[in-house]
Amino acid sequence: MLNSMRLTALWLALVISVSLAVAACGDAPQDTGTPAQPTATAIATAVPDLQPATAVPARPTPDPEPTATSIPTGQPTAVAPTSTPVPANSEVERLSHLGMDLLTKFTEDHSPRESGSDGERAAAEFIAAYLEGLGYSIEFQPVEVDYIAWSEDFVSLIGDEMPDLRALPMAMTGLGDVSAPLVSVGRALEEDMPDDGLEGIIALIERGEITFEEKVNRVADAGALGAIIYNNERDNFRGALQSDGPIPAVSLSRQQGEEVLRLLEDEPGLEARIRIEKTLLDSQNVIAELDSQPAECGTVILGGHYDSVADTQAAGDNGTGVVSLLVMAEELAKAHDDGGQSLPFAVRLVFFGVEEIGLFGSKHYVDELGEEEREEIIAMLNFDAMGKGNASVVGSEGILDRTIEYATGNDIDLNRSNGPAGFGSDHASFINADIPALFFFGDDFSIINSPEDVLEQVDPNVMGINMAVGLGMLQHFECKLQR
Repeated sequence: MLNSMRLTALWLALVISVSLAVAACGDAPQDTGTPAQPTATAIATAVPDLQPATAVPARPTPDPEPTATSIPTGQPTAVAPTSTPVPANSEVERLSHLGMDLLTKFTEDHSPRESGSDGERAAAEFIAAYLEGLGYSIEFQPVEVDYIAWSEDFVSLIGDEMPDLRALPMAMTGLGDVSAPLVSVGRALEEDMPDDGLEGIIALIERGEITFEEKVNRVADAGALGAIIYNNERDNFRGALQSDGPIPAVSLSRQQGEEVLRLLEDEPGLEARIRIEKTLLDSQNVIAELDSQPAECGTVILGGHYDSVADTQAAGDNGTGVVSLLVMAEELAKAHDDGGQSLPFAVRLVFFGVEEIGLFGSKHYVDELGEEEREEIIAMLNFDAMGKGNASVVGSEGILDRTIEYATGNDIDLNRSNGPAGFGSDHASFINADIPALFFFGDDFSIINSPEDVLEQVDPNVMGINMAVGLGMLQHFECKLQR
């Protein structure tokens, strides 16, 4: 799961793309620099009898893309909810055991799975081989990401015993590796510009009064090689230019900005270095379908990401989602092979790459769909970060109501959520394309994207509940007749 707060908790990844002003999780708009002011039957089978209907599912309420506007100073503040109780439903318990057994193997063999790494590719190959063994046809969909990888030295001061600076690149920043003397130029208003210009320097700028774009363009026009903008409030922030920047531009917290100011007063001519460079990252989505599935009623997509951040076992985020999809794939394959009651629509599994650095895998998948392909999708069910807390679901209103009704009618304890604040996942890419979607998760995010996200922390009942409801809901999706 993509977490905007992990920038300070782990300082692992930060992504900027030409097509995105921001790609982290949350819902606030990007900061452009305006001055800040202070039915009661148990589940008997994975695929119950389904009678097709012809109504088209309700269209979803748009879900804004996640953004990050302020970087907190501490670890994520999510309060650990009460753990999901031991399930009374036997199907939940069975699926929990299957999920945990597979999760143990997956995390031992494929951790970490950092976005775009060899480890991510190895995990993709494991997923493909596992599904091929169940009779699925596999497609690897290439995903290329042009991004700025996280680095602890976007900005550094040149000299002995200088403090470490935690800078964030502005969205739409210029690129480059520049070293030059620092000069403070206040808020970069017209009257703040020195008469002799700023040729060959890096400008230190206070936030406020005018937009970031105005500040950066003004100092660049005066000859500056780079811009460091420090906040006029406590925390750091993620600022955005409104067009491609002419020079590298980064932000600092007020505390660190004022510290640099003091150093500059003691040592005029103090030099700094700004380094912002893009990398082309290769990844892939893994797409799987059983042969001979009906196409007259559309397609339901079951999906989740398989990559992780660095330096973590990533058992909860998102080992739980990967193995839940594999267990559900096996349940569907068995029902298909046994010749039981088949679903009137196709089920497609999609495992997304490069989610942790910006939902790029799911965005690419949706972008590549033609209009008719989008129209045939009945719904997308996303499984992510199901390691701790209460089994929960959020998503498009119409199918969300039916999902909660189904769980309640089958004595399954599934929490209806308003969504995890500060976090986002691949369902958002579908909802933003007007495709109905649900997001199944566990509502304790206290250890995701951290070294503490290990197998021993996983409550398998969260997986079991979400799998049981996901499989059971397949009988309640309405047929979407294809033209």
